[in-house]
Amino acid sequence: MAPPGQWAPPGQWAPQPGWAPPGSVLWGAPPWKGAELGRPAAGPGALADPGRRLGARLLDGLVMLPVLATLAGVAVALVAPHVGPLFPVALNNNSDARLPTPGILWIELTVFGAAFVTGLVAVVYEAVATARYGRTLGKMWLQIRPLRIDGGPLGSGRAFGRAGLYWLSSVLGWVGILNPLWCLWDADRQCLHDKIVRTIVVND
Repeated sequence: MAPPGQWAPPGQWAPQPGWAPPGSVLWGAPPWKGAELGRPAAGPGALADPGRRLGARLLDGLVMLPVLATLAGVAVALVAPHVGPLFPVALNNNSDARLPTPGILWIELTVFGAAFVTGLVAVVYEAVATARYGRTLGKMWLQIRPLRIDGGPLGSGRAFGRAGLYWLSSVLGWVGILNPLWCLWDADRQCLHDKIVRTIVVND
């Protein structure tokens, strides 16, 4: 068993002074975020800082940029020759003439479709990387990883559920803003998608 406050494999936590094991009653506010889960206040095994989690998301977004650029480029190249004028104008200044749908609208829809498909690719990427390697490239670079609340690794089902819920929230307007912000005030630094699938993110 590791000394108090130091990282140990799941199931071998040595508590720091001043906190109770998971499931026991703590009087007053927990001494730090994650104390009720048996997590140390800082260092390996502690709950990851929200800024580090955001950085990992941004890095994973950069990983997806080539996918988006490739999909959008190919789609636009295939669609553009068939959309007609980008900004059609009435012939002979006849304002009553029916104008065709602007080609730029079809181009925008094509790019939106490419972004939608990229989001699905991102879900698969995150879920597979998490289930197989424990974390994505962004989380690896910033040395954090998602775990079950009990400290175990995420299985395939939970990994896909977590990634899918994050993606789904991002297309639901204000929910997509509230989801990642939730960890700023949550006692266990969980985002909404973490709460649903019962996961946490810790320092590696």
